[in-house]
Amino acid sequence: MTENTIKSIKNYLKTVEEEQKQIESREKMLSSELEGNEKPKAVLEEPPKTEPKPEVPQKDVVLEKKKEPVVEIDFAHDLLGKTDRVLRKYSAAYIAQNIENSQLMLEFLEKTSTLLSYNTEFELRGRIEKNIENFKNLVETVYKTQIKAINKKVLEEYLYDLDKALRRYSKLQIEKDPKRAQYDYNILLERKNNLPMGNPTYEMVVSKRFEEFEKRIHLVTNEIKAKKECEVIDLHIRNFLKRAEREDFDTLYKEYKMLIEEYRLLEDKLDKAEVASVKNNLFRCKERLERIKDSSQKETRKKHVVEEQKKKEEYLGIRTFWKEYINDLKLFLEGLNTATSAQYFNLYEKYSSMLEVFYNLVRNDMISKDESHQATQVLEYIEGQLESLRKGI
Repeated sequence: MTENTIKSIKNYLKTVEEEQKQIESREKMLSSELEGNEKPKAVLEEPPKTEPKPEVPQKDVVLEKKKEPVVEIDFAHDLLGKTDRVLRKYSAAYIAQNIENSQLMLEFLEKTSTLLSYNTEFELRGRIEKNIENFKNLVETVYKTQIKAINKKVLEEYLYDLDKALRRYSKLQIEKDPKRAQYDYNILLERKNNLPMGNPTYEMVVSKRFEEFEKRIHLVTNEIKAKKECEVIDLHIRNFLKRAEREDFDTLYKEYKMLIEEYRLLEDKLDKAEVASVKNNLFRCKERLERIKDSSQKETRKKHVVEEQKKKEEYLGIRTFWKEYINDLKLFLEGLNTATSAQYFNLYEKYSSMLEVFYNLVRNDMISKDESHQATQVLEYIEGQLESLRKGI
């Protein structure tokens, strides 16, 4: 169908629409004239008048009623002839080569059929509608066949590109150029999401092969991530071994537990060689930690022994000093019994000094409560004797 033919069809559609509007307007005029004629009939029932009956409108109405069905019948027969000619001309092969023009012709016939008058003969209308329905089914069948063929071609092209990617991107090739492989994978994924539906066989094949390509990409990508994480844990282990001699055991033990946790999270992602390497380094860390622990324990025991020895010496010193203090206190009490009032100030000063020494000694846990109580009683007695000497001054 040429462009001129298409233009003529469009022009014809416009003409048909205009004719339909004219028919509708004539029907409105006809109905208004009929209403106008009913009034004179009502007047005729009244007593006759001298005025003549309006004959002209009645003749016009009769003429319109006779002319209108003839036009409508001719229009219906013309449309029937068009549909017959279309069915003879538009075979399946012709429609396949001119699908757009065929759809346009179908639209033309369907719109034209809507212009048929309501009083068109039933049999004539049925033949027209049947021809249009047959033509519509034929166009839709050819269109669906073409769409199916186009979709199949799209799936075949995608499947070809997918197979090409599978042949190109082996595991080794993906490791060499992971960015390019990921880029091509993303392109294929985007195309896959836009593939046409309705062909289960191709869809199943595409799904399986795409899953294989996706598995390769993810496998290599996870391995690359695992290697980077393995390098990180190796760096942490080297730093641990460097600082092992300078840090205390508790700090190093916390860091060692963190290294173990890192390895457990990474273990399933590493290959056998990498697992063996990390385990070996962690074993070195453990050995160094054990040596530091032994050294720390020896140092702790040594410090403990020194502290115990120091406490023992301190205890012995205090006990010796306490015994000397008690002896001095007894001697002071014996001298106080024979002292005079003139000696009060010297004795009181010596008493104050001995009282201060007592308070310093009893603060220590090495002096028992009984010993402290006995000394307190002696000091209270001495204070009473000094008070008697003071009164005698």
